[in-house]
Amino acid sequence: MTRLRETEAHRKSYVPVPLDVFMPGSVVQFALYARAVGNAITLVCPAGEAISEKDINTWRTGGMRVLYVDTSEHRVYQRYAESAMDELVLRDDLPVRRKAELCYQTTRELVRDAVATSSPDSVVGESREKWVNNLVTLICQDEASIDGMLSMLSHDYYTYTHMVNVSVMVTALAHRLGERETDKLRLLASGGLLHDVGKLRVNPDVLNKTGRLSQQEWEELKMHPDLGLSFLHGRDDINQVELLMVHQHHEKLDGSGYPMGLLGTEISIEAQITAVTDIYDALTCKRPYRPAMPHEKAVAILGEEAKHKVNADMVGLWQEIIDKALISEE
Repeated sequence: MTRLRETEAHRKSYVPVPLDVFMPGSVVQFALYARAVGNAITLVCPAGEAISEKDINTWRTGGMRVLYVDTSEHRVYQRYAESAMDELVLRDDLPVRRKAELCYQTTRELVRDAVATSSPDSVVGESREKWVNNLVTLICQDEASIDGMLSMLSHDYYTYTHMVNVSVMVTALAHRLGERETDKLRLLASGGLLHDVGKLRVNPDVLNKTGRLSQQEWEELKMHPDLGLSFLHGRDDINQVELLMVHQHHEKLDGSGYPMGLLGTEISIEAQITAVTDIYDALTCKRPYRPAMPHEKAVAILGEEAKHKVNADMVGLWQEIIDKALISEE
């Protein structure tokens, strides 16, 4: 294979992709580039050719952590990365945290595209199944990986980031609550990922507004649990647990939530778990109109909510989990 060819003159836009995604023998249907001495972008693997172990060793020896793909081929790369995740989570040459990070980044990009194109079907299908299977596999491989997963989450608030973050958080909280059945953990991870899928059917101008919402806009936004339920209802690949997480995650124990105004045990346990993590992630993410809220303040707000509105035991355990994760990050 010819290496280090000068990139074609018309290629000017590139996207960095993690080197760790690639394994020896992988045949890529997109060209791979590297940043050489002098910051020049050069071709290191043409489309349609296999990556050898020597190639990967050479790149790593050269200090490379990322390669590059042409922006026009980024979606082809995304599909490759998604298909590679099943093998990646079983690799012995990467720490669990790094494997979780790669799965998170790949899923976040796929959900981002779904949100950008208002295509909820692409969130619900095979991408969701791969994500939940790999997330649960990683957690079951090493319980300590939960701390690393939580500390790696992005704190920039976008709908797609929030959906993936809540999926991780719900699974972590359920696991610490004692859930060990892998099928149930997959349902919870899936419900967390899908909890805001109804927002993909909300007017993007309302969803992305940086200022205060009008009363009419707020009422439209509050429709997203109903919109999510309507979209998912009747699908053979969606379970009742997931449906309740989507429809009930804004319900409050005192009946003050929406869309149904349910009380206490009328709200499913899984939806109660989602509510706690949903609030925490929304508070601690940076918004266009305010900075990210410090952990201590977010926990204090959750504590107030726990008096009447959300499950106090879950809030207490969540505080322990996230405190431990923050210590691990430091």
